[in-house]
Amino acid sequence: MAISIFSYSPICVPLNWQTECLINSEERFPLIKELLSEDTSLSVVENSWAMGYGNLTCDNLPLLYQPAAVIKPANLLAEPDVIDGAVYCYDNCLAILFIELKIEENLDSLDDSNITQRIETLSQTFISPILERLYYYPGGGKLIAPQKYQFFDDTKDTLCNAKPLWVARTLVKHPDIAETAYFSWLKNIDERSDSLLLGSGNSLILDSEAIQDVHRVMILSQFQSALMARTEDLLKRTLREFNSAYFNKSMVNQLNEGITIHQQRNDHIEFINIQFSASVAGVQGIRRSLLSQFQAAWLFDEQQERINKLSSLIQERLNRSISQQLSKQNRGIQTLLTFLGSLGLVGLVIDLISLNASTDHVKTHGLLDIVSYFSTENLLSISLLMIVVFTWYFYRNYK
Repeated sequence: MAISIFSYSPICVPLNWQTECLINSEERFPLIKELLSEDTSLSVVENSWAMGYGNLTCDNLPLLYQPAAVIKPANLLAEPDVIDGAVYCYDNCLAILFIELKIEENLDSLDDSNITQRIETLSQTFISPILERLYYYPGGGKLIAPQKYQFFDDTKDTLCNAKPLWVARTLVKHPDIAETAYFSWLKNIDERSDSLLLGSGNSLILDSEAIQDVHRVMILSQFQSALMARTEDLLKRTLREFNSAYFNKSMVNQLNEGITIHQQRNDHIEFINIQFSASVAGVQGIRRSLLSQFQAAWLFDEQQERINKLSSLIQERLNRSISQQLSKQNRGIQTLLTFLGSLGLVGLVIDLISLNASTDHVKTHGLLDIVSYFSTENLLSISLLMIVVFTWYFYRNYK
Protein backbone atom coordinates (compact mmCIF):
# COMPACT_ATOMS: atom_id res chain seq x y z
CA MET A 1 0.00 0.00 0.00
CA ALA A 2 1.35 3.42 -0.99
CA ILE A 3 1.71 5.92 1.84
CA SER A 4 1.56 9.69 1.43
CA ILE A 5 3.84 11.49 3.86
CA PHE A 6 4.30 15.22 4.45
CA SER A 7 7.85 16.39 5.13
CA TYR A 8 8.92 19.77 6.51
CA SER A 9 12.58 20.76 6.33
CA PRO A 10 14.21 24.08 7.31
CA ILE A 11 16.97 25.10 4.90
CA CYS A 12 19.34 28.06 4.81
CA VAL A 13 18.77 30.49 1.93
CA PRO A 14 20.44 33.75 0.78
CA LEU A 15 17.42 35.89 1.68
CA ASN A 16 17.96 38.37 4.48
CA TRP A 17 15.96 41.57 4.74
CA GLN A 18 16.35 44.74 6.75
CA THR A 19 13.68 43.19 8.93
CA GLU A 20 13.03 46.06 11.29
CA CYS A 21 12.63 48.50 8.38
CA LEU A 22 9.96 46.52 6.48
CA ILE A 23 6.47 47.99 6.31
CA ASN A 24 4.46 45.56 4.16
CA SER A 25 4.77 42.38 2.11
CA GLU A 26 4.93 44.33 -1.15
CA GLU A 27 8.52 45.19 -0.31
CA ARG A 28 9.53 41.51 -0.49
CA PHE A 29 7.52 39.37 -2.91
CA PRO A 30 7.95 41.44 -6.14
CA LEU A 31 11.72 41.47 -5.72
CA ILE A 32 11.97 37.69 -5.24
CA LYS A 33 9.73 37.14 -8.26
CA GLU A 34 11.90 39.47 -10.34
CA LEU A 35 15.14 37.77 -9.26
CA LEU A 36 13.83 34.37 -10.40
CA SER A 37 11.87 35.57 -13.44
CA GLU A 38 14.40 34.23 -15.96
CA ASP A 39 13.73 30.64 -14.92
CA THR A 40 10.40 29.74 -16.51
CA SER A 41 10.32 26.38 -14.75
CA LEU A 42 9.73 28.12 -11.42
CA SER A 43 6.36 29.23 -10.17
CA VAL A 44 6.86 32.08 -7.70
CA VAL A 45 3.60 33.02 -5.99
CA GLU A 46 2.50 35.02 -2.99
CA ASN A 47 1.67 33.23 0.21
CA SER A 48 -2.04 32.37 0.09
CA TRP A 49 -2.67 32.46 3.84
CA ALA A 50 -5.19 35.15 4.70
CA MET A 51 -3.79 37.76 7.08
CA GLY A 52 -5.54 40.11 9.46
CA TYR A 53 -8.68 39.65 11.54
CA GLY A 54 -11.25 39.27 8.76
CA ASN A 55 -12.48 35.89 10.04
CA LEU A 56 -11.16 32.79 11.81
CA THR A 57 -9.37 31.60 8.67
CA CYS A 58 -7.10 34.64 8.99
CA ASP A 59 -4.01 35.06 11.16
CA ASN A 60 -2.61 38.43 12.10
CA LEU A 61 1.08 37.60 11.80
CA PRO A 62 3.90 40.18 11.73
CA LEU A 63 5.94 40.29 8.51
CA LEU A 64 8.82 38.32 10.05
CA TYR A 65 6.53 35.30 10.45
CA GLN A 66 4.83 35.60 7.07
CA PRO A 67 6.39 33.75 4.11
CA ALA A 68 7.77 36.36 1.70
CA ALA A 69 7.11 34.10 -1.31
CA VAL A 70 6.32 30.49 -2.19
CA ILE A 71 8.49 28.84 -4.86
CA LYS A 72 7.29 25.73 -6.72
CA PRO A 73 9.93 24.17 -8.99
CA ALA A 74 8.40 22.23 -11.90
CA ASN A 75 11.31 19.79 -12.08
CA LEU A 76 10.81 18.86 -8.42
CA LEU A 77 7.11 18.25 -8.95
CA ALA A 78 7.93 16.10 -11.98
CA GLU A 79 9.66 13.50 -9.82
CA PRO A 80 7.58 10.28 -9.77
CA ASP A 81 7.48 10.03 -5.96
CA VAL A 82 6.70 13.72 -5.37
CA ILE A 83 3.01 14.56 -5.03
CA ASP A 84 3.45 18.20 -4.04
CA GLY A 85 6.26 20.50 -3.03
CA ALA A 86 7.08 24.14 -2.31
CA VAL A 87 9.68 26.36 -0.70
CA TYR A 88 8.23 28.83 1.81
CA CYS A 89 10.76 31.67 1.85
CA TYR A 90 11.13 33.52 5.13
CA ASP A 91 13.54 36.11 6.47
CA ASN A 92 16.84 35.73 8.35
CA CYS A 93 18.32 33.29 5.80
CA LEU A 94 15.68 30.61 6.33
CA ALA A 95 13.03 28.82 4.30
CA ILE A 96 10.86 25.78 4.91
CA LEU A 97 10.89 23.09 2.23
CA PHE A 98 7.59 21.22 2.09
CA ILE A 99 7.46 17.97 0.09
CA GLU A 100 4.65 15.44 -0.01
CA LEU A 101 6.13 12.06 -0.90
CA LYS A 102 4.47 8.89 -2.13
CA ILE A 103 6.17 5.88 -0.60
CA GLU A 104 5.51 2.34 -1.75
CA GLU A 105 5.87 0.76 1.66
CA ASN A 106 3.74 -0.51 4.48
CA LEU A 107 3.42 1.40 7.72
CA ASP A 108 5.41 -1.25 9.58
CA SER A 109 8.36 -1.02 7.19
CA LEU A 110 8.49 2.79 6.96
CA ASP A 111 12.13 3.89 7.34
CA ASP A 112 12.67 7.45 8.60
CA SER A 113 16.32 7.54 7.53
CA ASN A 114 15.42 6.66 3.94
CA ILE A 115 12.81 9.43 3.89
CA THR A 116 15.32 11.93 5.26
CA GLN A 117 17.91 10.91 2.69
CA ARG A 118 15.40 11.24 -0.13
CA ILE A 119 14.39 14.73 1.00
CA GLU A 120 18.05 15.78 1.21
CA THR A 121 18.67 14.50 -2.31
CA LEU A 122 15.64 16.29 -3.73
CA SER A 123 16.53 19.52 -1.95
CA GLN A 124 20.16 19.59 -3.03
CA THR A 125 19.28 18.57 -6.59
CA PHE A 126 16.40 20.96 -7.31
CA ILE A 127 16.55 23.73 -4.70
CA SER A 128 20.29 24.42 -4.56
CA PRO A 129 20.45 25.87 -8.14
CA ILE A 130 17.68 28.31 -7.21
CA LEU A 131 19.64 29.48 -4.17
CA GLU A 132 22.76 29.94 -6.32
CA ARG A 133 20.88 32.48 -8.44
CA LEU A 134 19.61 34.34 -5.39
CA TYR A 135 23.08 34.45 -3.84
CA TYR A 136 24.51 36.84 -6.46
CA TYR A 137 21.97 39.55 -5.77
CA PRO A 138 24.13 42.73 -5.47
CA GLY A 139 21.89 44.41 -2.91
CA GLY A 140 19.42 47.25 -3.08
CA GLY A 141 16.13 48.15 -1.51
CA LYS A 142 15.65 46.39 1.80
CA LEU A 143 17.07 43.02 0.68
CA ILE A 144 20.66 42.73 1.91
CA ALA A 145 23.37 41.37 -0.37
CA PRO A 146 24.62 38.01 1.03
CA GLN A 147 28.20 39.30 1.22
CA LYS A 148 27.05 41.98 3.70
CA TYR A 149 25.16 39.78 6.14
CA GLN A 150 25.92 40.60 9.77
CA PHE A 151 23.41 38.70 11.91
CA PHE A 152 24.02 35.30 10.31
CA ASP A 153 27.38 35.71 8.56
CA ASP A 154 27.07 32.41 6.69
CA THR A 155 29.34 31.18 3.93
CA LYS A 156 28.14 30.69 0.37
CA ASP A 157 28.14 26.92 0.81
CA THR A 158 25.89 27.15 3.87
CA LEU A 159 23.45 29.44 2.08
CA CYS A 160 23.34 27.56 -1.21
CA ASN A 161 23.82 23.84 -0.57
CA ALA A 162 20.12 23.44 0.42
CA LYS A 163 20.89 20.72 2.92
CA PRO A 164 18.01 20.48 5.41
CA LEU A 165 18.78 21.31 9.02
CA TRP A 166 16.44 18.43 9.83
CA VAL A 167 13.42 16.65 8.36
CA ALA A 168 10.09 16.42 10.18
CA ARG A 169 7.61 13.81 8.93
CA THR A 170 3.81 13.81 9.21
CA LEU A 171 1.21 11.22 8.28
CA VAL A 172 -2.57 11.55 8.02
CA LYS A 173 -4.46 8.82 9.84
CA HIS A 174 -6.25 6.43 7.50
CA PRO A 175 -9.93 5.94 8.45
CA ASP A 176 -9.55 2.16 8.40
CA ILE A 177 -6.36 2.00 10.48
CA ALA A 178 -6.45 2.23 14.27
CA GLU A 179 -4.58 5.03 15.95
CA THR A 180 -2.48 2.57 17.95
CA ALA A 181 -1.11 1.07 14.74
CA TYR A 182 0.91 4.26 14.20
CA PHE A 183 2.54 4.25 17.65
CA SER A 184 5.58 2.19 16.63
CA TRP A 185 6.32 4.68 13.84
CA LEU A 186 5.68 7.73 16.03
CA LYS A 187 8.19 6.43 18.59
CA ASN A 188 7.04 9.00 21.13
CA ILE A 189 4.16 11.47 21.50
CA ASP A 190 5.19 14.76 23.09
CA GLU A 191 1.77 16.43 22.95
CA ARG A 192 -1.65 15.23 21.84
CA SER A 193 -4.93 16.87 20.87
CA ASP A 194 -8.08 15.85 19.01
CA SER A 195 -6.45 16.91 15.74
CA LEU A 196 -2.79 15.97 16.11
CA LEU A 197 -0.39 13.58 17.82
CA LEU A 198 2.80 15.62 17.88
CA GLY A 199 6.21 14.02 18.28
CA SER A 200 9.77 15.29 18.06
CA GLY A 201 10.27 14.09 14.48
CA ASN A 202 7.16 12.13 13.52
CA SER A 203 3.59 13.34 13.88
CA LEU A 204 0.12 12.05 13.04
CA ILE A 205 -2.84 14.16 11.88
CA LEU A 206 -6.00 12.58 13.32
CA ASP A 207 -8.59 14.82 11.67
CA SER A 208 -8.28 15.12 7.89
CA GLU A 209 -10.25 18.38 7.99
CA ALA A 210 -7.42 19.95 10.02
CA ILE A 211 -4.70 19.23 7.44
CA GLN A 212 -4.43 22.81 6.20
CA ASP A 213 -4.46 24.23 9.73
CA VAL A 214 -1.74 21.81 10.83
CA HIS A 215 0.20 22.61 7.66
CA ARG A 216 0.22 26.33 8.39
CA VAL A 217 1.16 25.95 12.03
CA MET A 218 3.79 23.32 11.21
CA ILE A 219 5.53 25.67 8.76
CA LEU A 220 5.41 28.60 11.20
CA SER A 221 6.70 26.41 14.04
CA GLN A 222 9.47 24.93 11.90
CA PHE A 223 10.62 28.44 11.03
CA GLN A 224 10.57 29.52 14.67
CA SER A 225 12.39 26.40 15.82
CA ALA A 226 15.07 26.74 13.12
CA LEU A 227 15.50 30.46 13.78
CA MET A 228 15.94 29.88 17.50
CA ALA A 229 18.30 26.93 16.96
CA ARG A 230 20.51 28.96 14.61
CA THR A 231 20.41 31.95 16.96
CA GLU A 232 21.41 29.79 19.91
CA ASP A 233 24.33 28.35 17.94
CA LEU A 234 25.38 31.86 16.94
CA LEU A 235 25.36 33.07 20.56
CA LYS A 236 27.32 30.03 21.73
CA ARG A 237 29.94 30.72 19.06
CA THR A 238 30.12 34.37 20.09
CA LEU A 239 30.52 33.38 23.73
CA ARG A 240 33.37 31.02 22.81
CA GLU A 241 35.10 33.91 21.05
CA PHE A 242 34.83 36.06 24.17
CA ASN A 243 36.16 33.22 26.30
CA SER A 244 39.03 32.61 23.88
CA ALA A 245 40.00 36.28 24.14
CA TYR A 246 41.05 35.68 27.75
CA PHE A 247 43.74 33.28 26.55
CA ASN A 248 44.48 34.69 23.10
CA LYS A 249 45.20 38.41 23.16
CA SER A 250 45.20 38.59 19.37
CA MET A 251 41.42 38.05 19.43
CA VAL A 252 40.76 41.05 21.66
CA ASN A 253 41.13 43.61 18.88
CA GLN A 254 38.98 41.49 16.57
CA LEU A 255 36.21 41.35 19.18
CA ASN A 256 36.50 45.06 19.89
CA GLU A 257 36.07 45.81 16.20
CA GLY A 258 32.91 43.68 16.15
CA ILE A 259 31.24 45.22 19.21
CA THR A 260 28.71 47.07 17.06
CA ILE A 261 27.74 43.85 15.24
CA HIS A 262 27.39 41.92 18.52
CA GLN A 263 25.24 44.70 19.97
CA GLN A 264 23.07 44.74 16.85
CA ARG A 265 22.60 40.97 17.12
CA ASN A 266 21.44 41.24 20.72
CA ASP A 267 18.99 43.97 19.74
CA HIS A 268 17.68 41.89 16.84
CA ILE A 269 17.11 38.92 19.13
CA GLU A 270 14.92 41.09 21.32
CA PHE A 271 13.03 42.14 18.19
CA ILE A 272 12.50 38.49 17.20
CA ASN A 273 11.13 37.69 20.67
CA ILE A 274 8.64 40.53 20.39
CA GLN A 275 7.55 39.45 16.91
CA PHE A 276 7.01 35.84 17.96
CA SER A 277 4.91 37.00 20.91
CA ALA A 278 2.83 39.01 18.43
CA SER A 279 2.49 35.90 16.25
CA VAL A 280 1.20 33.81 19.14
CA ALA A 281 -1.37 36.50 19.88
CA GLY A 282 -2.33 36.85 16.21
CA VAL A 283 -3.02 33.18 15.42
CA GLN A 284 -6.75 32.37 15.43
CA GLY A 285 -9.14 29.45 15.45
CA ILE A 286 -7.86 25.90 15.87
CA ARG A 287 -4.41 27.09 14.85
CA ARG A 288 -4.02 28.88 18.19
CA SER A 289 -4.43 25.64 20.17
CA LEU A 290 -2.20 23.83 17.66
CA LEU A 291 0.53 26.44 18.09
CA SER A 292 0.29 26.04 21.87
CA GLN A 293 0.70 22.31 21.32
CA PHE A 294 3.89 22.93 19.30
CA GLN A 295 5.20 25.35 21.92
CA ALA A 296 4.78 22.77 24.66
CA ALA A 297 6.12 19.81 22.66
CA TRP A 298 9.15 21.55 21.21
CA LEU A 299 9.95 23.53 24.38
CA PHE A 300 9.88 26.95 22.74
CA ASP A 301 9.75 28.75 26.10
CA GLU A 302 12.78 26.88 27.47
CA GLN A 303 14.70 27.52 24.26
CA GLN A 304 13.84 31.20 24.37
CA GLU A 305 14.94 31.38 28.00
CA ARG A 306 18.31 29.84 27.11
CA ILE A 307 18.76 32.35 24.30
CA ASN A 308 17.86 35.25 26.58
CA LYS A 309 20.40 34.08 29.15
CA LEU A 310 23.10 33.71 26.51
CA SER A 311 22.23 37.12 25.12
CA SER A 312 22.42 38.68 28.61
CA LEU A 313 25.76 37.02 29.28
CA ILE A 314 27.17 38.31 25.99
CA GLN A 315 25.76 41.77 26.76
CA GLU A 316 27.67 41.77 30.06
CA ARG A 317 30.85 40.85 28.17
CA LEU A 318 30.15 43.65 25.70
CA ASN A 319 29.63 46.15 28.51
CA ARG A 320 32.91 45.14 30.14
CA SER A 321 34.72 45.35 26.81
CA ILE A 322 33.30 48.82 26.19
CA SER A 323 34.29 49.90 29.72
CA GLN A 324 37.83 48.64 29.12
CA GLN A 325 38.04 50.57 25.87
CA LEU A 326 36.80 53.74 27.55
CA SER A 327 39.28 53.20 30.37
CA LYS A 328 42.13 52.93 27.86
CA GLN A 329 40.95 56.09 26.11
CA ASN A 330 40.71 57.99 29.39
CA ARG A 331 44.13 56.72 30.39
CA GLY A 332 45.59 58.00 27.15
CA ILE A 333 43.85 61.35 27.56
CA GLN A 334 45.10 61.79 31.14
CA THR A 335 48.63 60.83 30.10
CA LEU A 336 48.50 63.38 27.28
CA LEU A 337 47.25 66.10 29.64
CA THR A 338 50.04 65.24 32.09
CA PHE A 339 52.58 65.50 29.27
CA LEU A 340 51.20 68.87 28.17
CA GLY A 341 51.20 70.13 31.76
CA SER A 342 54.80 69.04 32.12
CA LEU A 343 55.68 70.91 28.94
CA GLY A 344 54.21 73.98 30.60
CA LEU A 345 56.68 73.39 33.43
CA VAL A 346 59.57 73.44 30.94
CA GLY A 347 58.23 76.72 29.60
CA LEU A 348 58.20 78.11 33.12
CA VAL A 349 61.81 77.02 33.69
CA ILE A 350 62.90 78.66 30.44
CA ASP A 351 61.17 81.87 31.51
CA LEU A 352 62.95 81.72 34.89
CA ILE A 353 66.29 81.21 33.18
CA SER A 354 65.64 84.20 30.95
CA LEU A 355 64.49 86.30 33.90
CA ASN A 356 67.51 85.19 35.94
CA ALA A 357 69.90 86.42 33.26
CA SER A 358 68.41 89.94 33.31
CA THR A 359 67.94 90.38 37.09
CA ASP A 360 70.24 92.12 39.61
CA HIS A 361 70.61 89.51 42.42
CA VAL A 362 72.21 92.00 44.77
CA LYS A 363 68.85 93.64 45.36
CA THR A 364 66.56 90.61 44.98
CA HIS A 365 66.30 87.32 46.85
CA GLY A 366 64.00 84.27 46.30
CA LEU A 367 63.35 81.61 43.68
CA LEU A 368 65.61 83.24 41.13
CA ASP A 369 68.53 82.90 43.53
CA ILE A 370 67.96 79.11 43.53
CA VAL A 371 67.91 79.12 39.72
CA SER A 372 71.20 80.98 39.70
CA TYR A 373 72.92 78.03 41.33
CA PHE A 374 72.16 75.73 38.35
CA SER A 375 73.43 75.92 34.83
CA THR A 376 70.94 76.23 32.00
CA GLU A 377 71.71 72.70 30.78
CA ASN A 378 71.10 71.23 34.23
CA LEU A 379 67.80 73.04 34.66
CA LEU A 380 66.54 71.78 31.30
CA SER A 381 67.69 68.23 32.09
CA ILE A 382 65.89 68.31 35.46
CA SER A 383 62.72 69.63 33.78
CA LEU A 384 62.76 66.94 31.10
CA LEU A 385 63.31 64.29 33.76
CA MET A 386 60.30 65.61 35.67
CA ILE A 387 58.20 65.39 32.47
CA VAL A 388 59.13 61.74 32.04
CA VAL A 389 58.54 60.92 35.74
CA PHE A 390 55.15 62.66 35.93
CA THR A 391 53.91 61.18 32.66
CA TRP A 392 55.03 57.66 33.62
CA TYR A 393 53.52 58.00 37.11
CA PHE A 394 50.06 59.03 35.89
CA TYR A 395 50.11 56.41 33.12
CA ARG A 396 50.99 53.57 35.49
CA ASN A 397 48.63 54.59 38.28
CA TYR A 398 45.51 55.41 36.27
CA LYS A 399 42.44 53.47 37.42
